[in-house]
Amino acid sequence: MANNHLKLFKACGALLLSNSTKRMLFLLRDNDTHSNTWGLVGGKVEDNETVMQALNREIFEEVGRQVAINKTIPLELFRSDDGNFEYHTFVCLIDEEFIPTLSDEHKGYCWCDVDSFPKPLHPGLFSSLSNTDIQQKLTTVKLLMSSDRLLRLAIKLTQYNSVK
Repeated sequence: MANNHLKLFKACGALLLSNSTKRMLFLLRDNDTHSNTWGLVGGKVEDNETVMQALNREIFEEVGRQVAINKTIPLELFRSDDGNFEYHTFVCLIDEEFIPTLSDEHKGYCWCDVDSFPKPLHPGLFSSLSNTDIQQKLTTVKLLMSSDRLLRLAIKLTQYNSVK
């Protein structure tokens, strides 16, 4: 049960997943309690923000640019046992990988395949990505991305053949 004397602390994060490579962006944390661990883009939801507004702000702040997101898929909502903390994790589908301009919160980045993550992962992210349900969701997203790419290719071929 939530402690009514404490305000709910909300945070959010995103695994940016490139459609062209099927790889996700991970950031190497710096200057906090989990320095030198790999995490995702994300952070605190401010008082005046929705979770989605915070997600977009955090992406911009941590990679130094606006990212064209094709689809945002909820992956997990973690709630602490005491009910005072929640973390919303999303998969954000983008077209292409890019080189981020890192904020001072991070000192490195990598794009990794859905099936092979950098080590060591942030403990919370490690817990999430070790969860069988989360792994199945990521596999499903990857399969749907492949199906979508095949469908677009078939449409292009059909259009090409009708022009001939």
